[in-house]
Amino acid sequence: MNKANLARSLADWIPACQWSFNQARCFHYIGGDASAVFHRASSELLRQHVSMIDDSRAHWATCLDRIFSSQTRFESTPTASRVDYTIIHLPIHESGGGVAYAAGFAYRSGLPVPSVSELELIALGILQIVEADRARTQRFLHDVIAQCLSSTGLELELQRLELQAHGIELPDRTKEIQRSLEETLDQIRSFHLDQKVRTV
Repeated sequence: MNKANLARSLADWIPACQWSFNQARCFHYIGGDASAVFHRASSELLRQHVSMIDDSRAHWATCLDRIFSSQTRFESTPTASRVDYTIIHLPIHESGGGVAYAAGFAYRSGLPVPSVSELELIALGILQIVEADRARTQRFLHDVIAQCLSSTGLELELQRLELQAHGIELPDRTKEIQRSLEETLDQIRSFHLDQKVRTV
């Protein structure tokens, strides 16, 4: 097999789009060409409820209910989109045995589809990458950004005390900056705690 045929064969196994839903039925991850399958950009779909893409009969929600209630290990249904896709959903179990996520893949109709066990491995790999990336982002926000903001706030407070010792009052704009820094730090701390709770 020459390189061009090998590349074409490998490309046939890559889904047009892949995603995962969390237990709240919201997009947890979405990659690939979301607009071709869902007619919306990935950025519009991330963290959005399944109802955003569902039809009047709630086919997507019903499918997710079956996945999360462990009624099925694998579900494959053709879509009624402008370009025909085979949509595959499968459960990703947490260590306790319950279903943590519903992984989804879209393959163009007529192209080969990996086996269920291969799709499970792909989905687990994607979810591990997503979780590692979120953990890195969380650490960066908490360890780097929060420290920089705290340091800046401390410098402003020292400036205020120094000026106050000389009988000079800080301008209102400086006080607004201090307030804004404190609010941003509170948001970062809140985000950090929220992420920790979600991962427990």
